[in-house]
Amino acid sequence: MSAASFALTPTDFARLQKVVGRRVGRKPGLSSTLFMLRAAVWVGVGLLVAAYVRVLDDYAEPPHLRFMAYLVMIVFLLLVSLPHVSQALWRKHMFAPNGTFLSPQTVSITDSALTIQSATMRSELLWAGFMAREEDDVNHYLFTDEMQAVVLPRSATASFADEFERLTSHLKNKP
Repeated sequence: MSAASFALTPTDFARLQKVVGRRVGRKPGLSSTLFMLRAAVWVGVGLLVAAYVRVLDDYAEPPHLRFMAYLVMIVFLLLVSLPHVSQALWRKHMFAPNGTFLSPQTVSITDSALTIQSATMRSELLWAGFMAREEDDVNHYLFTDEMQAVVLPRSATASFADEFERLTSHLKNKP
């Protein structure tokens, strides 16, 4: 049995979100469907704004038209920035300082399972329970579902890298 200790950071969670986004983006047809949906929404918004500006142009005084144009621009900027602001707010309030994700953890591996332990929990995950493995320059991500993964820093697995590679090699490049 090989073991190592580590602690994750909020940056590791942001990296996990990017990896999950890339995985989901590789699903056949999903990108084009999402693009068409977004395009349809924005074409509808554009047509609505154009019709509204036309009505205001015909029936309103120019100062009112300028006010409405500024209002439309502000709403547009808020609409575009909302996903980014919302994600930042979620990330800021998502983790408890003494929660599992940010707590010091110890990972150990055997031929049958990966065990993660902290002061408040112990999880044993059989190798057969992992669907896929992704990695970036800092972490390994062992997926148990399409959007859930065990995050293991490369530095934590360095002492048993060959054994880890052997036990997870069947998971590499799986969709």
